[in-house]
Amino acid sequence: MKSTRVLAVVLLVVLLASSASAFDGMRKGFVLGGGLGFAPVANTSIDGLEGKYEKQGLGVNFLIGYAWDERNMIVFLRDGAIYSETIELTWGDVVFRDKINMAQGFSGVGYYHYFGPVGKAFFVTAGIGFQDWMSLEEDWENPDLGAGLLFGGGYEFTRHVQVYSSVSFGKTSDAFFDYNHAQWIITVSAVAF
Repeated sequence: MKSTRVLAVVLLVVLLASSASAFDGMRKGFVLGGGLGFAPVANTSIDGLEGKYEKQGLGVNFLIGYAWDERNMIVFLRDGAIYSETIELTWGDVVFRDKINMAQGFSGVGYYHYFGPVGKAFFVTAGIGFQDWMSLEEDWENPDLGAGLLFGGGYEFTRHVQVYSSVSFGKTSDAFFDYNHAQWIITVSAVAF
């Protein structure tokens, strides 16, 4: 998977560039975090066709990067939704149903800005990168990545723990269709710094 290789390279570069003072409890230097929660909305529509389908599922986020001071950081950011989808195909009088696990989300460069001291601060985030939509099954061909945007924010209610929410959207495509995606996630995240 291309996105896994890109993530591995970014992780390696950031780890090599991190300072010896990482994880000293100050929101400055190397940062690493992630969270789990709920995805109230994960929707997909196809250009040129009416309708869309909308699912709910597990919300996930991951970040790794660098904070140059107590209020600003730049990160590689991955936000997404994981859900189950039932695919139904009809052939004559025979109906085939298959349940597959799907994921869709944003991967790219994100900027965080905190408005207060460590442990008691509202924050906002924005990102530019790629949208993906993929099956977590082995025999499924996934569409190509497309451009994606992300906007979000939350509240750091204690050192290293924050409530986070983001809305991201973008496009993917395959040989037949262009797909539009949007996802909204709400997570409780831990961020080490």
